Amino acid sequence: MSLATEQTYRNAVLLAEGVRQQSKAAARVTYGFVAANLAAYIVALNDADAAYITAVNTALNTLDVPTTRGLMHPIDAARWTPLTGIA
Repeated sequence: MSLATEQTYRNAVLLAEGVRQQSKAAARVTYGFVAANLAAYIVALNDADAAYITAVNTALNTLDVPTTRGLMHPIDAARWTPLTGIA
């Protein structure tokens, strides 16, 4: 895996995570801790997670990245280390 491919994958995962967090925040505001809105809130949370997983899987498959980082484990954005353990 090249450095450019790894950077592209990291950017895709970070973008997907940002979209997921925004979706979850919007769902919480809409929920407003009103019991009648609970079912819709749960569906929105599940939809946000499903969209995230789909985006990460698409990036994994498109870029042919041999790792589960971002899907099974978070990617540490604070420091740069190779995702596959090779440098």
